[in-house]
Amino acid sequence: MKYLLTIVIFIFSLTTVYGQTTDLSTTVEAQDLTGSSISQAHFYERYTYLVTISNTGAPVSNADFNLSLSSVNNIESAVAQNNLGGAVSPAAINILGSSIDGILPNMPNSSSIEILVTVRASPIFLGGATATVVVSPPAGTTDTNPSTNTSVISIIMTERPIDFQITQSQITPVSNGALASWGDSVTYEMTILNNSGIEYPLQNFLIAAQNINGAGSAIVTLENLTCVSSNGMNCPTLSGINPTSSVNLTNQFEFYNHGQQIVFPAGASFTLSITYKIEEGDCSRLTPNQLLEIGNRVNIQSYVNNTGFSTNNLIATDALLNTACPCTDLTSQVTKVSPIAGTLSTWTDIVTFDFTFTNNGPLDITGGAYLINTSTLNTGIEILSTNCLSTTGAINCSDINIVTTPDFRWLTDDFIFPANSSITVRTTVRFIPPECTTGGVAPVCSVRGIVFENDNALIDCDLSNDFDGDSILGLPITPCVDIPNNPIIQIVENQTNPAPGAGPYPYGNVTYEIIMSNVDTIAHHIKFKDTQFSQGTGILQSIICTSTTGGAVCPSNLNENIGVANSQGDTFWEILDTDGFIMPANSTVTYEKIIDWTPICSVLSTNVQDNLEMSALDSSLSVIATASAGVATPMVPCVDLVVQTYPSITSAPINSPLEWIVDITNSNISTDANNIDFTDLLHPDFIITGTPTCSLITGTATCISTFNVSGNLIEGVIPYMESGSTIQVRIPVTSPSYGGSFENRAEAQPDFTQQGENTPDSNISISSLFVLTSQTSKSFDPAIITTGQTSILTFTLTNSVGLPAQDNITFIDNLSPEITLSGNAYWVDQNNASGTFIDTIGTSLIGIQNLSFPAGTQQVSFAVEVTSAEAGFYTNSFLNFSALNNIDVSTAFATLEVLPVLDLSVTKTVDNIKPDVNGSVTFTILVENLGSATATDVIVEEFLPSGYNYLSHNTSTGSFDSLSGLWSVGDMIVGSTATLQITVDFNIPGDFINVVNVYSSNLLPDIDLENNTAIAFTRPDCLKIPEGFSPNNDGINDTLVIECIELYPDSKLKIFNRHGSIVYETTGYLNDWNGNPNSGLLHNSGKVLPVGTYFWQLDLNDGSEARVGWVYINH
Repeated sequence: MKYLLTIVIFIFSLTTVYGQTTDLSTTVEAQDLTGSSISQAHFYERYTYLVTISNTGAPVSNADFNLSLSSVNNIESAVAQNNLGGAVSPAAINILGSSIDGILPNMPNSSSIEILVTVRASPIFLGGATATVVVSPPAGTTDTNPSTNTSVISIIMTERPIDFQITQSQITPVSNGALASWGDSVTYEMTILNNSGIEYPLQNFLIAAQNINGAGSAIVTLENLTCVSSNGMNCPTLSGINPTSSVNLTNQFEFYNHGQQIVFPAGASFTLSITYKIEEGDCSRLTPNQLLEIGNRVNIQSYVNNTGFSTNNLIATDALLNTACPCTDLTSQVTKVSPIAGTLSTWTDIVTFDFTFTNNGPLDITGGAYLINTSTLNTGIEILSTNCLSTTGAINCSDINIVTTPDFRWLTDDFIFPANSSITVRTTVRFIPPECTTGGVAPVCSVRGIVFENDNALIDCDLSNDFDGDSILGLPITPCVDIPNNPIIQIVENQTNPAPGAGPYPYGNVTYEIIMSNVDTIAHHIKFKDTQFSQGTGILQSIICTSTTGGAVCPSNLNENIGVANSQGDTFWEILDTDGFIMPANSTVTYEKIIDWTPICSVLSTNVQDNLEMSALDSSLSVIATASAGVATPMVPCVDLVVQTYPSITSAPINSPLEWIVDITNSNISTDANNIDFTDLLHPDFIITGTPTCSLITGTATCISTFNVSGNLIEGVIPYMESGSTIQVRIPVTSPSYGGSFENRAEAQPDFTQQGENTPDSNISISSLFVLTSQTSKSFDPAIITTGQTSILTFTLTNSVGLPAQDNITFIDNLSPEITLSGNAYWVDQNNASGTFIDTIGTSLIGIQNLSFPAGTQQVSFAVEVTSAEAGFYTNSFLNFSALNNIDVSTAFATLEVLPVLDLSVTKTVDNIKPDVNGSVTFTILVENLGSATATDVIVEEFLPSGYNYLSHNTSTGSFDSLSGLWSVGDMIVGSTATLQITVDFNIPGDFINVVNVYSSNLLPDIDLENNTAIAFTRPDCLKIPEGFSPNNDGINDTLVIECIELYPDSKLKIFNRHGSIVYETTGYLNDWNGNPNSGLLHNSGKVLPVGTYFWQLDLNDGSEARVGWVYINH
């Protein structure tokens, strides 16, 4: 059982290993909602990607697929459809932002499934949008053609005019009338209309009440907000109402914020009704008083406004006159107290000012006061002290709090300023001179005191006297002179390649020389940074220190970010203050730098630039000097080319006509493109059947005039493509002559000496075609044989979908060399098929040439008998096939196990067949392993019969136990022998037939049990015939007993009377003659022969002469 279990495990393991291959492929095509192929879609358009996944290899379970989109699309749905060939839909398709993925439970051979993905384009994205589909077998399974596991296409996202309109009307009071009285309500209707030609969303819309003229305020209460109608869309759910429903409206208050995107179909609109209750609020601060004007404002927020539509709308309604606010008169007076002179004697003089603020009445008011520095020529001020000096009327110094602020002024907190009262604040200051003035002019040192009201119920009657100031003339200042710049460090950057001045340059590498200099007379600690200064990306390719002068040494650490895509503000390389880089006096260090530049896409030439900043540090690592440099390099304008390729049909039979279609679009965010290189590389087994064609689809472009076809490589030049244009190339081909997935790669690249490329990924598209053909399977029956036995190998060919006629099918199956044909091939199910078998007996090749069968044929099959003389486990898979034509063998897999056989043989001989009864003989036992498997634990049973006595033995191997009669030989390899010799003497009487048996513990059956037993015997000369017996039935000597006669079972005994007549004869005498005759005259008398002498003849029938003698019968 152990051996058989091992075989089963081995079979399973090999089946698993050889079965872990498949051939998955995928294609993707962009379509509009009607199923037509598209190469362009406008922003926010709903369109689809049709993903087709096929399997032309071995069945596979749990393959995974993924679709990722480069543009920010909202994937709305993804559903499986059109399952063919037993493909099982995924249990779930996961939508993750701009990608989907899923697991395909089962994809049999020649199966396919479609995934229809409906997407909503981004409302703002323009340019090339790339879709990439990848299908992968599960871990442990190898795809035999991984080049078809990925499909890439790109389409252009274009712009459309976006135009929204907001209109408002006042419903009540009617005819845009004013309010009749405080407490009335006003109702407005607001309509938001998508006047664009496409469906498009608004990000948000907001509604606010507005105090338009500030003639007082109103208490505004939101009474109602409803959607009263819609056209071409549903009313929005109004969930953004402000929980604060009533406000004192002094400016603007937002009562509604929708807070979410709302989609408008083309021409759709909705209308909202809003009602406010208007009550009198604060008094009017206007002079002269006028009607309060309030209104309703609607704001919309759009992702795009490319037509300049208005994003807000305000409707106004006259309310009523608010009560005019009463007024009081505030005044300010500032007096310089000291020094008395009009000019400072020194800049250290302390200047004292008194600030008197007065409420001239007639009303108390809430207000405040403050000081500001109004000196000229950047003269500063230091406030030394500020104190309330005195008051008049009903106010005390303790009623006010004065605070000095960090911006060199003081101010009071708000306080109640009684009518007909005043306060005086004394402030001492010191003015701070500027460093210099033009021509040494003396500045005017001045301060200003300001009083203000901060009272909602009162106003200041006269604002003209709310401020006052005083001044003193400062002293002359050192004249400002131009000080020459004598730097201590310098840095220079030069472009070296491409040559400067010849731009704009193509995207790619630019080489720069950087020279750092310390021009000072002492050494300096240096810090340095090189940053990306322009939009787009720059990738540092290399930075090396090339030379030094003046004893400088190249820095040990450049902290370079090699190979990193740096955006604006990122660092290319730097020398840190902690690196301790010292430049000696009057020294230089020179570097060479290479940056790979990709600027932002622009229809104009765009500069790329880095920024170098070098700093000298003091001992505390503080910056004491800086120097900077940078070079602006103009780069060529960019284009945004987009390519998508797809077959005119996603699957085709073999040798079928079809077209490969390639759409090439120049994005509408691109500049016009010239001299675009087009290449298309078809799988080598496609046959190009005609000249490719080029046609204009949209816009203005010049098609390819001449295609260069070399093998399956097609090349051409597109002379001109205007921004937003699309051309289409169609390539007529015939599908390959055998099944599988076959890829096509299309590419369009700009002339990089003139133009860059915004999205290089979209310049290449990869797709594949699923070619249907016949598949073959095979099997051995039986699948397990022993060496020398035969098995039937059967090939079954199954036609492809649609059951087309097939011809020119050829294959050779190269069997393992240990397996040979033992018969000729023959048809099992011919079904009108014809072909020539390849079936030479004795070889390991079986196949067929030029097999054909008519349309409508489901299957044909043929078989051949095979055999093997060598044990082993032989796997026959698709790897064994050669000379393939028009046949898919990817699923062919069969195994034949040839079991080794066990054949133990035993022989036994004796050195003397007729030994003397007093002598001895030697038996020789020979055991042989005649089989093809090792025999394990071989045991020989040598049980001596009763006629022998054991004397001794001798073995060539193993051990013999004379008591048990077992010879333990052990394991015997193929072809080995073992010998046992046993010497015995005789035990008379006894059994002299010696039988020996051999067996093994091996689980394999012994194929010939006949040779597992051997016999040898002797006939010791122990015959003794008595001279008389007395057959009188007294139980003593009643029969003729011949000793050892049992050794001769074929002996013949004859008894004669004295006349020579036979009175008794028998063969195989059993010592049972009692004197009764069975021959002659008296044989029927039933009486014993008379007393007398009789003669006997005994023929042992062993080749010896017959023996004779006499015997006397006595009654």
